[in-house]
Amino acid sequence: MDSRLFYLDRVIFFSLMSFAVFSLFSISLTQISCGIGGLAWMTKCSLEGTWKEQLFPFKIPFLLFVVACLIAVAGAVDFQGSYKSLKRLLEILIFFWAVNCIKSEEQRDKLILLFIASATLSTLNGFYSAWQTGLNSASRVEGTMSVYMTYAGLLMLALLVTLGKIIFDRKGSLWLWGAVALIGFCLLLTYTRQAWLGVMAGLVFLIWFRKKSLLWFLPVLMGLLFLISPPHIKFRMKSLLDYNDVNLSARIALWQGGWLVFKDHPLTGCGFKCIDAINHEYPDPTGWIKKLRGLHNNFVQLAVDTGLFGLGSWLSIWVLYFMTLYKRRVSFENNPRLKSCVMGSSAAVFGFLAAGMFETNFYDAEVSMALYFIMALPFTCSQNLTDVRT
Repeated sequence: MDSRLFYLDRVIFFSLMSFAVFSLFSISLTQISCGIGGLAWMTKCSLEGTWKEQLFPFKIPFLLFVVACLIAVAGAVDFQGSYKSLKRLLEILIFFWAVNCIKSEEQRDKLILLFIASATLSTLNGFYSAWQTGLNSASRVEGTMSVYMTYAGLLMLALLVTLGKIIFDRKGSLWLWGAVALIGFCLLLTYTRQAWLGVMAGLVFLIWFRKKSLLWFLPVLMGLLFLISPPHIKFRMKSLLDYNDVNLSARIALWQGGWLVFKDHPLTGCGFKCIDAINHEYPDPTGWIKKLRGLHNNFVQLAVDTGLFGLGSWLSIWVLYFMTLYKRRVSFENNPRLKSCVMGSSAAVFGFLAAGMFETNFYDAEVSMALYFIMALPFTCSQNLTDVRT
């Protein structure tokens, strides 16, 4: 083996490991990891001449989404404020990088466990901050992230990946149960309801495909969780069912404002961050649009920013993702390690989409980067899933 290729392989896998570890701690180190790993991957492919052998699942919907974003920016009402967001499209490369550079089940399992371990360790920082400030919704746990919603989104993804491994791979390590307890409790301390909703949706997804009859025990589990939760968390849980909740009212006002903007730019949108530039041109009786500007819903935000073209292509990515895994479920039925990976990844994606009904988590770089990485896991070790070039 060419020594250059040997060292490139080392660099690639080390960068994948550092990506998995740093995802819960630092966006800068995470970006550096995927930047170094991506360059090493491209260099290796160029040296070997193996570009034609690389796998690019869902390349058509991804490409359509990129084109939709470019068109939206080209016709943006505020080009200067919009074009900078295009750099976020580079995050898509994380998906293809992981798909092509994770070569074995052992590597994939090691990366999954590193990601879970990193999330578990990150909770220690969260518990320490909660111990300093006390348990109250005014001091939400945010780990080392700048915003508690970002941290909650990452914990949500990690928790669902962990639950997938526990539920579908009975040979999983016992420490994973401890990881679930620590990550779950820390997630509660973020007081972030959309992340709680995402976990609930992902858990329902996992139980549905594991044993549907167990869904009857879910209300009991939720009831017990409510009873043992601190008062401030109980209050946040109760507010999930309160239609007069101020946060829900604010979101409804934002969505209504977004609808008005969308009607004026239905096909290709008005460009990224266009709400900042044109919110004063639309009625805003509640004042929430001017104050928040972000629309707190992935679907509404993308419809406004990129129009039906962008929203449709973005939705096609997830539709094709779930359809592909469902059609190929037979190929991993007798492989618990692969099945736990597929189900954990799918649950995390499902939870992300559910949480995105009440938050623009797709625009959160830390969360979307981790999402692309998790999304790629079922398509690594391509001998397990055939025909993933589409």
